[in-house]
Amino acid sequence: MLRPFLISCLLASPVAAQEVEILPGYSDFRQPETRVVRRPISLFEDWMSGFPESGEGAPSLDLSAGFQGDRLVMVLTLGGGGDDSVSAVQRRIEFIQVENLSWAVMAYGFRQKCHRGGSDDWTGKPCP
Repeated sequence: MLRPFLISCLLASPVAAQEVEILPGYSDFRQPETRVVRRPISLFEDWMSGFPESGEGAPSLDLSAGFQGDRLVMVLTLGGGGDDSVSAVQRRIEFIQVENLSWAVMAYGFRQKCHRGGSDDWTGKPCP
């Protein structure tokens, strides 16, 4: 029973064995289940498809992507949803390219702007 476990550990790729970093100032809400993908945007598609095109609170959606050093950084910002305590949420995922033209998640995070509390800063903590 222990033998298959040891063999799988030895054969695991270094990327799969690495711990995914939680970005400073962000929370670990809804960590990506998939660690290696062919299309990095696929990790954002569920969030984008469930976002309303119109409605109360003037909804807005912004997806940005770019390179910072050797990392592909993708940030999805959703604003003006129906929640009266949250004015915007942001999800950020950082990838590095690995073999076979795939991308490995190296860091991620979730943060939000709160309506209440007198601050317009992003926070990784729940809104009051």
